[in-house]
Amino acid sequence: MEHDLRLVRKDGSVRYFRIYDRPRPKDGDIVTLPIDGRLIKASVRGPVEEPDGDLLADGEALEI
Repeated sequence: MEHDLRLVRKDGSVRYFRIYDRPRPKDGDIVTLPIDGRLIKASVRGPVEEPDGDLLADGEALEI
């Protein structure tokens, strides 16, 4: 089981992560992701879709 997660940093940059062997994060969950040797906490929102309806990521996380 794997899930794609899009992280939006405070500076506006975006990174994509694939999460393996974990349940899919739900709205409001707090996740910790490794970025540039640091652990970043982020709050999860629902799925991310493109304007044409295609699924871009299983969830979006905003840096706290």
